[in-house]
Amino acid sequence: MKRVDGDSGLKWSLSSSRSIYSESSAMRVARRRMDENLAGISLKSPGGVRPYVRSKMPRLRWTPDLHSCFEHAVQRLGGEDRATPKMVLQIMDVKGLTISHVKSHLQV
Repeated sequence: MKRVDGDSGLKWSLSSSRSIYSESSAMRVARRRMDENLAGISLKSPGGVRPYVRSKMPRLRWTPDLHSCFEHAVQRLGGEDRATPKMVLQIMDVKGLTISHVKSHLQV
């Protein structure tokens, strides 16, 4: 590395094509993995927070009637411990209701 005096002040340039420091192979692998993991993350939005991505699944409002239908299905299957989302969905037989909706509601 050599010092070069220019109009805009001092600058540094490499006198050879070699890097300033040598990197071990383990460090190169670790850096490559980190770069691959960070490849999908964009920090271009303000504050470095990733943008909100809206779900493709429409939001479902659990009305009192829908909830009572859900409770009835869970009771028919033998309670919370024995009811599976797939069976609850089949017993409820509600158009537009997905297994993801039922799974989420079972957690509440």
